[in-house]
Amino acid sequence: MAKQVLGSNFTGKKVVSTTGLELGNILDLTYETDGTLVSVLIKPARIDRELDGYLDDHNLINVPFGSVKAVGRYVVVDFPSD
Repeated sequence: MAKQVLGSNFTGKKVVSTTGLELGNILDLTYETDGTLVSVLIKPARIDRELDGYLDDHNLINVPFGSVKAVGRYVVVDFPSD
């Protein structure tokens, strides 16, 4: 069984990809109406060419929650996710 983590423990955490790319900090989480986590909204540390095509209209990165691989000192995500 997976360890449960409170959503408030995510906000502000630094996010890095499994390849070591520093993406930024978690701004917010999106949920379904039943409480299921859908995605993680990341405010980029910097906007550069590595992030081209992954930013939304608000210059945020939206990563599916299924791409989150580890939560600890950092949040580790598969990025880019399929």
